[in-house]
Amino acid sequence: VKTVGAEDQEELVQDAIATAAQMLERLEKQGKQVTPGNIAYYTILHMKSGRRSHSCGRTDVMGSGTQLDHKSCVLSVETEVGYDPELDEPVRLGELLTCSKDDPSLEAGRNLDWEAFIESHDYRYGVIVKSTAEGNSMVEAAKECHLNYSTAIGLRNRLATELREFMGEEAVADSARVPAWRGNIMADKEKAACRVDRRRS
Repeated sequence: VKTVGAEDQEELVQDAIATAAQMLERLEKQGKQVTPGNIAYYTILHMKSGRRSHSCGRTDVMGSGTQLDHKSCVLSVETEVGYDPELDEPVRLGELLTCSKDDPSLEAGRNLDWEAFIESHDYRYGVIVKSTAEGNSMVEAAKECHLNYSTAIGLRNRLATELREFMGEEAVADSARVPAWRGNIMADKEKAACRVDRRRS
């Protein structure tokens, strides 16, 4: 029996034992007598056709049967899919799947927090935040709020205090923290790189 996708021989042996046990249990419930050779023969046929103890469907993209039908395939994230001449190194599948931007759900959550804060506080806070996000100085933000510079600075300081009370002391640290999913991918890449280095040495 050939392995399919990410399977290995030990995994196939365990799966075959589980399949044989399921088959034997069904036959015993039906009161049928079979020889161990029959169970082994049909178990091996099941394994060759891609049927597994946990699934025998052909619609699961990760299923062995689906892969044997050439309707899907499992690739390592370290699979080389191209070459970058600028960096002079291969491009791997994992690099195409990852993104340096924030997760859309995180962005949506932050926008909701900001909207709730601005709606429940001084409307001029929104003007200051928008102006700062656009890279303008406090002088320009003060002009937009129709305030003198010192009053605008006082308003900005009050904004910072009320924002900490509203979102918590850890809000800035949370916004700068690397998302867990991205950290896991980076750790996996580092482990793979270490394995490659060990093989070379």
